[in-house]
Amino acid sequence: MAKREIQNLDLKIKYTLEYIEDGGIEKILDPLLLQSLQMAKFDGYGKADPDSITPNLNAFMMGVLLQHSKPPFYSPEHISEYASLLQKDLLFDQKKIDTEEEFDRIYDEYNKKENILFRGQREAKWRLYNKMQRQWILEKLYGQGFDYRLFLETLVSVGLAEYADKIKELLEKHHIDTDNDIAVLGFLQHHACPTPLLDWTFKFQNALYFGIDGLTPREKKIEIDDYFSIYYLEEAHFEEGSMRKIMTDSLDTIGKEILENMIKGIAKDKDTFGEMQDKFRGRKVFDKSKYEGSGMVKDLTKIEKIVTFPLLYFSDKDAESGIIFSLNNSKNILNQAGVFIWNADPSKPLEVVGYDLYASDKGSIQPGEYAFCKCFNINKNLENHIRKRLEADGITKEFIYPTSDINTYPIFEKSKQTLIKS
Repeated sequence: MAKREIQNLDLKIKYTLEYIEDGGIEKILDPLLLQSLQMAKFDGYGKADPDSITPNLNAFMMGVLLQHSKPPFYSPEHISEYASLLQKDLLFDQKKIDTEEEFDRIYDEYNKKENILFRGQREAKWRLYNKMQRQWILEKLYGQGFDYRLFLETLVSVGLAEYADKIKELLEKHHIDTDNDIAVLGFLQHHACPTPLLDWTFKFQNALYFGIDGLTPREKKIEIDDYFSIYYLEEAHFEEGSMRKIMTDSLDTIGKEILENMIKGIAKDKDTFGEMQDKFRGRKVFDKSKYEGSGMVKDLTKIEKIVTFPLLYFSDKDAESGIIFSLNNSKNILNQAGVFIWNADPSKPLEVVGYDLYASDKGSIQPGEYAFCKCFNINKNLENHIRKRLEADGITKEFIYPTSDINTYPIFEKSKQTLIKS
């Protein structure tokens, strides 16, 4: 007699067992369901016997599976996480790496890649929140009367007052508006202060270091806790969201009257106004010689302006473009080959903001159509093997954090106090 067939039985069993082993059994109050769980039979390979699965147990397992078939619950007052790799698959194109051989293949391939952005996180379940979002939510700052934009502006002003000399210290070649808001935030970000910037790097090895830095074993008896993640995407995917492109496109099409009003807002006196008028007169094609030292970068990267953009990409990789954000103001940033993705939302993780923008542009999204980026989920058991390979290539704590003596976190606390007193 043929055995009964149950759709997605293996997945139902997998996630139901995780639910039970993670303390879910205590939440089951139905005695018939508990009895059905005891009646379920498995063969020597751990495969469930379909004929031993009662209808009420199948319905319960279907409910558990459905929870993994939709994104994590989002709330501006709560930091959410992925409950499983299946759930995470809704927003990322993923691949699991479980053996040394599999890891060595991707290591040898991706540490030679160029023009790809990487980010390492030590827990595969973590969403792409920036540090500012985490503090905003965890400390419930949203409910304490703080205005998000004003908080960011205060963070910049307090940070600049404290670290202006440090920020300019390494900028020997490019001195273009070195104290612009993004340069200040970038410096603070790379020395422990929460900001709305999310770190990415052009170096796969650097992302791996961050992925295993402070690695902890699984916390619960669920599969996703066995993995850390490396996210990656081609830099070209952010071309339209690059602040440099937005600025060059705007300046190439800007009207005479608008440009004059912009210069008026930047110029400190009549002489400066006249000089800037001469510098930008007849401008039709982007000319970096007219841009240098004009104050345009500083003006166009002010918090009050960039906060209107949901996502922005900042990099000084193309120094010859003429638009320099002065990001390389920290030895940490230089060694880490750091670039930043700006997320203006105080609580939505990056992949959710990306999804919303994509949905707004497309109108509707089919299942499996959207993926923010690609992702390697790498087994934590490979940590020692990975560390040996990184150390052999000179990727050590001393290399990643050459200025570990600078700690900018107090700027965050000082900003809070400044706003409370005002």
